[in-house]
Amino acid sequence: MKSVDDFNSDHVELDWWAEVITTQPNVIYYFGPFASREEAQWFLPGYIEDIEQEGCQEIRVQVKQCQPTELTVEEQILVASG
Repeated sequence: MKSVDDFNSDHVELDWWAEVITTQPNVIYYFGPFASREEAQWFLPGYIEDIEQEGCQEIRVQVKQCQPTELTVEEQILVASG
């Protein structure tokens, strides 16, 4: 399985990622990388459905170019940095 660093080292420009933020639990999920914004948006409904089935609430979504260092950022990290 590739790590986030493996994906990032494969590309010079920033890839597209779907950032999904939930408040219950307080977690940020990153899904990707994708070659385009359109590709990321095409996959979003499946990711949102999976997260809803896990019981997550108050879901916000943003598709953006970035280089996440972690694919899942949990509550204790968010509280410490906020």
